Amino acid sequence: MADGSVVENDSALTLALRRGDFAIIFHWFFRCFLWTSVFGFLLLLAATLPTLHEAAFRIVGLSFIFAAACTVSGWVLGLLFGIPRSLSRPQGGSTPAAAATPATAASPLSSRVNTNLEDISDWLTKTLVGVGLTQLYFVPHYLWEAAAKLNKLGIQWDAGGQILVLALFLYFAPAGFWLGYVGTRTILTRLFDDIERPPAAAIKTSLAPDALKLDPQGKLEPATNPEVRAADAVLLKFPMTALNTPRELAAWGVANARNNNLEGAAVALLEASRAEPSEPAFKQALAKIYTAQDRKDDAQQLLKDDDTSDVAVYNALSEPPPDGFDKAIRIGTRLEQQPGADRNLSLHIWMAAAYGQQSRYATSKEDSALRRQARDRVLAELKAALAIDRDQTRQLLRQAPQRAIYQDLAQLVANDEELAALLA
Repeated sequence: MADGSVVENDSALTLALRRGDFAIIFHWFFRCFLWTSVFGFLLLLAATLPTLHEAAFRIVGLSFIFAAACTVSGWVLGLLFGIPRSLSRPQGGSTPAAAATPATAASPLSSRVNTNLEDISDWLTKTLVGVGLTQLYFVPHYLWEAAAKLNKLGIQWDAGGQILVLALFLYFAPAGFWLGYVGTRTILTRLFDDIERPPAAAIKTSLAPDALKLDPQGKLEPATNPEVRAADAVLLKFPMTALNTPRELAAWGVANARNNNLEGAAVALLEASRAEPSEPAFKQALAKIYTAQDRKDDAQQLLKDDDTSDVAVYNALSEPPPDGFDKAIRIGTRLEQQPGADRNLSLHIWMAAAYGQQSRYATSKEDSALRRQARDRVLAELKAALAIDRDQTRQLLRQAPQRAIYQDLAQLVANDEELAALLA
């Protein structure tokens, strides 16, 4: 069907093609080849046994050996024609990621892939194609003469040996080539990809929603989860030029960000966002990196239509009031209702800062009701932050006057006895 839906009477091959299950596809071709071969040899035995008697077994046996040799030769040729090119090998052109990668962005592999077999494949295929095209006119005559010699020296069946040899070659050699080529382009290629590309488990762990965090000061926190650190260690072994998919680029970028390579991380995540612009997680991660680099304008541009990330709360605090703190409060209030928000120290600190700005604004507008409401929300947010990490919260507020986004909060705490006592 055109929409790709599964039909009840679809064959196993059709279902495998829909799923991209290359192992089943290869197995289907191999099974068809095998059973056709068995049927052909049984038919040959049935045709020769009544008239040739014992010689029929010699004909079938030698035919089987010749067919096996043709199959193996064709398979080796198919392997050489279909062998995949290593991702780490220089190509004629460069990928966008490679072109945009600064010198510091690529973490080199500890060893290089040996591409000798690829070189042999290139040379041999070009030679065979070139020589084959120039000698194409003589190929039928050569095959017929070669079949006659093999029949005379081996099979020794005057009635049909020459045709039998030619038929065996024309069936088993191309079939072996096809099986070798298909097997190489599917199973072997996937195996090489698994070896030369980042494992899916490491990518998934690295891109976990809470794996990349900003601290209350707007700097990226290093990984503390052992699984995330292990995933980062795996990803950092690969150069950026070995990455093909947006998820690989994003995971590599996030891993570099957690290891303080912000320049390389920004390049990778920018490429991932361009390749898959509908994925908000890539933009959110890139916005966090821009924020850590003090590129708040770039971060805000990325998040102008996104109000689902806590980094949007932090960047909104730098916008002019009242729009800035209103935006921060609106986004933060929704985020605080999500699971795990009670453990997000940065979010509670930023929300306290937003309400601190709101309190200052209400004071300037002589709105006592809004000021009291904002002050009560500051108290609630600070209590939540203290419950998560008391020492870090107190240290941050002692340094608050040095950061513009926290100055209103620091002033409110200094002038409020209950808030000051809470942080004493």
